[in-house]
Amino acid sequence: MPRFIFLFTLVLLVATQSRAQSGCPDPRATNYAPGARGNDGSCQYATTTTAVVTKTPLAAAVPESSGLQFTSQGLWTFNDSGNGPVLFKVDSTSGNVLQQVTITNFPNVDWEDIAADAQNLYVGDFGNNDGNRRDLKVLKVLKSAIGTSPTESVTAQAINFSYPDQTNFSPGTNNHNFDCEAFFYSNDSLHLFTKNWVDLRTKYYTVPAQPGTYVAYFKGSFNVNGLITAADLNAAGTGAGLLGYNSSTGATFLWLLSDFRGGQFLGGNKRRIELPSALFIGQAEGLTFVDQYRVFISNERIVNLITVPQRLYALNTRPWLAPAGPTAARPVAPAGISVAPNPTHQTVRVARTAPTAGPLALTLVDMQGRTILATQMPAGSAAQALDVSQVAAGLYLLRVESANGIFSHKIDIR
Repeated sequence: MPRFIFLFTLVLLVATQSRAQSGCPDPRATNYAPGARGNDGSCQYATTTTAVVTKTPLAAAVPESSGLQFTSQGLWTFNDSGNGPVLFKVDSTSGNVLQQVTITNFPNVDWEDIAADAQNLYVGDFGNNDGNRRDLKVLKVLKSAIGTSPTESVTAQAINFSYPDQTNFSPGTNNHNFDCEAFFYSNDSLHLFTKNWVDLRTKYYTVPAQPGTYVAYFKGSFNVNGLITAADLNAAGTGAGLLGYNSSTGATFLWLLSDFRGGQFLGGNKRRIELPSALFIGQAEGLTFVDQYRVFISNERIVNLITVPQRLYALNTRPWLAPAGPTAARPVAPAGISVAPNPTHQTVRVARTAPTAGPLALTLVDMQGRTILATQMPAGSAAQALDVSQVAAGLYLLRVESANGIFSHKIDIR
């Protein structure tokens, strides 16, 4: 065999074997491939629902906590558009404001998220509900310029950008795919994830983390089935989160990204974690990692048919982000609770499936947030039956609240 044919055949064989070894290497996935040596991003997961722990109410000064960042100087947040250009440093235990920092040379057009590197804070002024903004920017604030007084003033530098694929700037509230409320910093770049009102996907762009004017670089997209409102990357660079909600259903979720390579954040595992409904935890808008696995979440206050105050929540993502061996156990049901049967027309049985201390508050609400039934499962009780035989057919949400956190479950009454 001629030498060049032999070499070509060898290269083809190696390439074929390499492709064959790609697949889903996560044993927690439903399509786990034990022989996979490379992650091709194909992992699929069973529906995963979890509770969140309420850490504290947030101060009255931040009713619209729209972004959240835990960094060396503490926990930072701010209010949404229509408010002053003020950053609030808050206490994660009490929710009290520790410091207010005003950016003096830029307004708050529509601040939506906040990120950080070792030296700087980055404030994303890129909210774009109408799709007609031509002044999208990120404000870069030097941490060392922030003093220690309760009130401080600083200036910022602007990182201006535009989208390479946006050609229509006619105003059209919530009928376009060029809104953005989420980003994080990594490897000298800002990584932006859009809030797509039309197709409920997210588009992923990068922009240099240096002052100037840029056309964002498009890197990919995927179907999140909702509206992305915040993003963060853990300090180890091994896991990222995209927070969001679905405005039609009130579903709140957290997409966890892991096992990516070389900053290709959409190239690895993408796992959706269902959080309690927005009817119970408000419009979730802020997300930050506080260590490799623990995250804080904040919400904007809701005052409508229901009232949900601004709060700070905590969640441990270790069961889904920590490396798993071939025999890794799947996480138990959220907060050790099972809800069955579902669908139902007579009763719903709430049972403890794992040791949980204290009573459980059980509240059944309709999809507008109106309370239908409310009761308690006493401490030590193994199960509680809710009589729903007189409840009109339809979809409802059951809120289960304990000292361990808030959990919500959709109930189909027929």
